[in-house]
Amino acid sequence: LSISKPQRKRFCIMLSRLILVVLLAPSVALESRLDEDSECVANSDCALHALQRRAAAKQTQDSKNQDVFPIGDTPGLPDFDIPGLPGIGDLPSEDDMNTPEEPEDDEESEDHEEADHDDDGHESVEEESEEEETNEPYTGPPMPPLPANPPTPIPPSFKTVNPIIVRGNFLYDSVTGDRFFAKGVAYNPRNEHYDKSFGQNVKVENWTDHCVPGRPKGGEWSYTEDVIADEHEDVWSVDLEAIADLGANTVRLYNVNPQNNHSKFMEKALSLGLYVIVPLNGKDWGYLPAFASPNCYTQEIEGYGNVGVNAFSFAKQVVQEFSRYNNTLLLTVANELAQNDKNGWAAFPCVKALTRDVHRYQAECGQTMRRVPLIYSDVDMGAGDRGEVAAYLTCELDDEDDAVDVYGLNVYSWCDEEYPGAGKADNFQYSPYYEIQKDFKDISVPFLFTEFGCNLGAFKTKCPYPGGRTWPEVKHLMGEDMGEMMSGAIAFQFSMDKEEYGLTLSPDFLANQSKLYLLDNYFNLQKVYKKY
Repeated sequence: LSISKPQRKRFCIMLSRLILVVLLAPSVALESRLDEDSECVANSDCALHALQRRAAAKQTQDSKNQDVFPIGDTPGLPDFDIPGLPGIGDLPSEDDMNTPEEPEDDEESEDHEEADHDDDGHESVEEESEEEETNEPYTGPPMPPLPANPPTPIPPSFKTVNPIIVRGNFLYDSVTGDRFFAKGVAYNPRNEHYDKSFGQNVKVENWTDHCVPGRPKGGEWSYTEDVIADEHEDVWSVDLEAIADLGANTVRLYNVNPQNNHSKFMEKALSLGLYVIVPLNGKDWGYLPAFASPNCYTQEIEGYGNVGVNAFSFAKQVVQEFSRYNNTLLLTVANELAQNDKNGWAAFPCVKALTRDVHRYQAECGQTMRRVPLIYSDVDMGAGDRGEVAAYLTCELDDEDDAVDVYGLNVYSWCDEEYPGAGKADNFQYSPYYEIQKDFKDISVPFLFTEFGCNLGAFKTKCPYPGGRTWPEVKHLMGEDMGEMMSGAIAFQFSMDKEEYGLTLSPDFLANQSKLYLLDNYFNLQKVYKKY
């Protein structure tokens, strides 16, 4: 399906007027960060830090005159003071980009539906100290042994893969011209162990908890851990082989540290035929905050600097590193922004601003940099809202640079094996996906489920997690009901944690399990991924 540019432009103008009335943001244009970066021009090395130096000088000047604010102070905003975060002047130079800094513990929490959530809208996991891990071992009764996993075949090997491009509202192999469908898995392991508090609100009839927590080597990782860094090769190397054997062709990441080198991970993924979706935002630095526009791209935070400058600077470093890999599928410009704060709706203009600046950066460096498509991933807000947000972010308002190339939705609504209706035992028109199909059937860019897989209803399971999800929705996503409008689906998620969505148990998650353990969830998804 294609829409002519004049039609699209008229629709975007009408839509933008409607949404901007709804948004609580001031009607102030967001300045282009790229315009300040004089070092990023064609035929150059596309330096990353000219913008940061410019901002540092500007910040020094502003500190001499406290009444000056770049675009206009917004009364009523809280005094944001985030200790321990690097200021603009503290950012690394290009010479020491390859020297990782010591990680700092920095846990943030957000209120959402009476639970603590991380920046991606999922429940955050509190870290336990190593002292607790060492001094408080489990002393209860022994745990029954887990059923043995069947032998795992060696996955096929690839010498290379072709870059994927956007053409109309689908993804295509840039060499063969074949349509590409991303069958993927969300990947953000935390080296976690089981806890008796997991899923307390989920009740399974006749279940008794016999699970014994393990003691993973090195202790639990924070949510901000760069899980694909070289230091974790012993973990991700095994995990990638299991993902490839699952029948997947895509891995979605949530955290990368642009100061680290990720060539080993990307090359291993390529050798297994796996594409990678990479985030452009950090969690404790380089994040896109859910402040009301324009402050989500212009706010100066004491001890941290300008949020727009830092977000764009972080994004540029990620773009520069990952654009050189053929198997970088998409770059995530933001994820579930409206989940992070009550002002999240009013921050969507800043998603467009960051999208615009990253697109212009890609264009300026076009002779030495592949233009990897940009995607925004939104929480499924329900009928109406989800379509309006998608239309706004995929519209070319000021110019073609401010529209995302691909749109993603995180969906967890298919919670039954079948949806009967109209005399049929299983009728897609009575399923929750039918309304999504209607909302997105005319979308002008490729559309993916960037997260999917309900773990409630018919799919509830408790430790050691027998049964669980059977993934009946996959046949609809890849078949006649939605296959002609979808470009991918990413199952959430690979490793078991507090939310109990995992396909696998990481080593020592349980006391009697020292290696990666594949759950029924995994084998059920493998069956449908290899079938469709």
